[in-house]
Amino acid sequence: MNHRSYTTEFKRDAESRIEVKPYSSHYASEICDLFHSTIHAIDTDIYSKAEQEAWCPTPPDYQMWLKRLDNTQPWMAIFGSRLAGFIELKDDGYIDCFYVHPDFQKRGIARKLYDHILDLAHQKNISQLSVDASKVAMPIFIKWGFKIKRTNKISRKKQVLINYHMYKLL
Repeated sequence: MNHRSYTTEFKRDAESRIEVKPYSSHYASEICDLFHSTIHAIDTDIYSKAEQEAWCPTPPDYQMWLKRLDNTQPWMAIFGSRLAGFIELKDDGYIDCFYVHPDFQKRGIARKLYDHILDLAHQKNISQLSVDASKVAMPIFIKWGFKIKRTNKISRKKQVLINYHMYKLL
């Protein structure tokens, strides 16, 4: 078996073991930790350590996250028994907080979560999706058919974070 077919088989097998589930408060701390781990694993050539810390301070604020998650009710990707990623979709089609744990990236988890909210958007007759995508996520959203509307500059803790407001008509 060549490398390409092995990789394809692994990815297909991995995707079949990903389960997308509605939020459970049992996972609140894990979601908070996943968010923190993912932000702080970004290459410092993309977002500096100071920018990462401004985006997601250490230690994480678990109480703030518990309140947030009770409100936003994200969809979770469970791989085996582990939380691998999560995504939030607002009623207006805005995708907020879309993260895959560094240990699970490039295994089809982001695609599985995205496909799930795309199905939800169609069920709810949402005509457009939008997102404020990081420098890391922007190429993925472009691949999925999103267009950049504008570049955002967010000031936080004496840092300026760059992201991109993007949209996709459904």
